[in-house]
Amino acid sequence: MSRTFRVRPIALLVACGLYGTLLTFASEDDYEGLEEVIVTAQKVEQNLEDVPSSVAVVPGSLLEESGANGMVDLNGVAPNVIIQGMVFVQNTANLAIRGVGFFDTDPFADQKTQVLIDGVPHARVTGLGNDHVDVKRVEVLRGPQGTLFGRNSLAGSFNFITRDPGETPGVSLRAALGKYGLRKYVAVAETGDQFSDMVRARLSASVRSYDGHITNAFNGHKLGGHDSTNLRLKVAHILPNVETKLVYYQVDQEAYGIPNSNVIQDPGGLADGDVHLVNIDTDGFNNSKERGFTLLSDVDVGAGSIAVVANTKDSDFLIYSDFDARSGAVPPAAGPNPALNVNVGFDIESGQESLELRFHDDHSDRWDYVVGAYAFWEESRRFFFQNLGPPFARDHSYENATTVTLATQATQSSALFAQTDYHIDDQLSLLLGVRLTEDNKDVVVTNYGLPLPAPQRPPIVLPAGTTWHHPTWKIGTKYESDNQWMGYFTVSTGYKAGGFTSRATIPENVGPYEAEFMTNYEVGLKTNLFRNRLRLSTALFFADYEDLVGFVRRLNSTGRGNEPINTNLGTVDINGLEFESSWLVTPNLSFNFALGLLDANWDTFVFDLNNDGIATDNSYLDVSMAPKLSSYGSIHHTVNLPNSTIETRFNARYQARYNCYGESNDEIFYRPGTTLLNGSIAWVWGARENRVSIYGRNLSDKQVPRMIIGASLFPVATYEPPRQIGIELKLNF
Repeated sequence: MSRTFRVRPIALLVACGLYGTLLTFASEDDYEGLEEVIVTAQKVEQNLEDVPSSVAVVPGSLLEESGANGMVDLNGVAPNVIIQGMVFVQNTANLAIRGVGFFDTDPFADQKTQVLIDGVPHARVTGLGNDHVDVKRVEVLRGPQGTLFGRNSLAGSFNFITRDPGETPGVSLRAALGKYGLRKYVAVAETGDQFSDMVRARLSASVRSYDGHITNAFNGHKLGGHDSTNLRLKVAHILPNVETKLVYYQVDQEAYGIPNSNVIQDPGGLADGDVHLVNIDTDGFNNSKERGFTLLSDVDVGAGSIAVVANTKDSDFLIYSDFDARSGAVPPAAGPNPALNVNVGFDIESGQESLELRFHDDHSDRWDYVVGAYAFWEESRRFFFQNLGPPFARDHSYENATTVTLATQATQSSALFAQTDYHIDDQLSLLLGVRLTEDNKDVVVTNYGLPLPAPQRPPIVLPAGTTWHHPTWKIGTKYESDNQWMGYFTVSTGYKAGGFTSRATIPENVGPYEAEFMTNYEVGLKTNLFRNRLRLSTALFFADYEDLVGFVRRLNSTGRGNEPINTNLGTVDINGLEFESSWLVTPNLSFNFALGLLDANWDTFVFDLNNDGIATDNSYLDVSMAPKLSSYGSIHHTVNLPNSTIETRFNARYQARYNCYGESNDEIFYRPGTTLLNGSIAWVWGARENRVSIYGRNLSDKQVPRMIIGASLFPVATYEPPRQIGIELKLNF
């Protein structure tokens, strides 16, 4: 009897990494080691190995090569981190770090994972799915960052660092073509030093179109297509003691169709053999626009440096979901839900401003400290509209929809913060930080009711304003041994203000709900071995998560249906481990490997989930977005040729089975354990490193869910995109 053996990609990567380590030990060649990684995880530039916290750094090349475009394409590159798109709503992102997830497009709901671009917060999940351009690196800070990053960094923070203007002029052009009508064009132009080396500028622009890989089985429309444009202009003004950067950016992204799965008519999405053939007649569109201006300034005042980060931004996020995609005498769809005449949408308009001032001093042999003040203002409006079709409207189109609810919120947040490292001697340091935050929110929800002559909803009157304030702090110690290794122990806290629900139609459903808190205990070790050819980092953590806010459903104003609202549910215990490594085997061969272990469980969860008026113990439910195991492995190999090189990159990303929904342990709500494979091969030539590459994403063509949720009528899901093959050309002048 013969046996068939399967080599799992992660096991193969581990074996290759171990083999590479042995080669490192055996090599006698004298060559430079791994490049130093600089981060701003503590608000100042530092070597990653000196930062006493768990930080993953993703190079910008992963967002510029191999067919990647936005945050969701980074899913799986850091352990215990999930980045997924949302069901129903494109151009968004569902983020989870260490089992603390957030997936609500409500403009009243604050994120639990903070996302920053050049240090400026992106306050809402709407727009997080947009394309990113000209990114130098992404810093992923795991665990609460309440001291330095403040509000809404309960789970951690993502900080996108864009590229600065260079000293020399140049132009770079990129073009990519791929399956399903993919076309992408990127142009970057730099002035170099001008006006006596005082001014330099960098302009980057991208255009991308994608036809979509999902088909509506009833009308043949393609769903999930995109058209996007991205523009960023960064101008740097450099004086002996002052450097100021002015950044203008704009993003426009249009998505077509609502790419939900056929969970009801086609259970599991596999009955017809194609998860990308949707058997619920859905259609619609999603438009996202963003305009912003940022000022970044650093002033050396001798005793230290003053940093200023100021931003103003306007955004508009419009979605219209047509769940029957037809009107008039068109025959109904087959299946248990033949004609869902539910045509709804919302338009979120928001404007935000933020200002941060901080002073940093590292001149003392004993003290390194940063102190600062932060202020944030935001005004947002959510128009909810609905079209019931005849006799209330001529058809089901967006143009004939009626606004039934207008919700507005004004947010003001302010904070004072300080953090210091006190060096007892050359090896031992004490860490101490504190932040005082106050959040104030004014909310008005006006219900216009359904189109006449339908019953009208009563108006909602709320108190004039609600305020939350809470200190967050961090204490710990760090020990460094002759620049070979560093160990640390920290206790840090995070806080997210309470809030309201704009979807609610009766006052008790609007809120407010209370704030959330987290206390995280972490011990870590970072080391650099074998002449800087092997870099290791590991962290063990335990966290208490109190007053978790999540979805429940409550009766709406009609008394016949229900509406999803946010409220405090209970407490969660979280613990786990993170390990990351980089191995430089030879100057032409390197490996990266990361592993995350996570155990997140409800401690208390006594609540009325099914809206029958009886609170029950729900602590048996699995915490959503919390896979017990996640891992990442990559190989980068270069072959030197006369005046050119061949570069091969390959990576595998694994996440164990996890619950996507959190309100049910039914198997339909679980994403199975999945390994996704991506790779590319490139020919690089010339002094300016021109390149042409062939890339592939999801090379094994996995047909697995990305996200599954329980909607009010039936479960819906989105699936991983199919195998994508493309070719890209980059020319530098």
